[in-house]
Amino acid sequence: MGGLPDRSCQPAVEPADDVAVQRRPERARLATAIDELTAASAELAAAHAPATRLAAVIAEASRLESELAALRAADEQRLGLWLAGDGDGPRPRPSLATVAAETRLTAQAGDAAAARAALPAAEQAFQRCAANVRELQRRRDEAICAAAIDAARGFAAGYQAALTAAMEQEAVLHGLRDELLRWGNGADAPPGAMDAAARIGHLIAETKRAAAVRRNPQAVQKLLAALAVDPDAGL
Repeated sequence: MGGLPDRSCQPAVEPADDVAVQRRPERARLATAIDELTAASAELAAAHAPATRLAAVIAEASRLESELAALRAADEQRLGLWLAGDGDGPRPRPSLATVAAETRLTAQAGDAAAARAALPAAEQAFQRCAANVRELQRRRDEAICAAAIDAARGFAAGYQAALTAAMEQEAVLHGLRDELLRWGNGADAPPGAMDAAARIGHLIAETKRAAAVRRNPQAVQKLLAALAVDPDAGL
């Protein structure tokens, strides 16, 4: 079997883009984290393949050893029965299946020994890559949190505009209520002014309660999932 490639699994270097993308610092940091994690994940998959192949060679040798042991046990049982009898007939020889299993195991033994010798280094290379991926995942997730703030900042601009429009409408109702209160507290208070002011106050409160909505976790979950692969995703 050929020698294993030497994989140091150092953090990947961010590839240079042909066209520089103008991003906020939070988005730029997330883009770099995503690129590094993507490259490290590819290295992890590449490091996993040799260890998997070596483990498969060892597992096949172990399977052949178990199969041969069972076949030899059956051969020994037949020989024991022959020895316990009167010895009529030819002495039982190993079965054809036993001979075939011995041949396969002999051919596999050299590969299995080499695989057992090489497996520790391959597993260490895989573990180094896995540790690097875990660290880069942590950095990516940290960058997602910062990018989420940036996404919220952009969304808040529209929220502020909508909230301002709603408050302007509410301010008209509050102004009407306040004016009716001023009338009701005046020297020549018109009948019903105070009651009208109170009713409008209740109307404001009821309108606000009726407009209440539930929080939307789906939009947030969709954003966080998108940010894991797209640094420019927004709400």
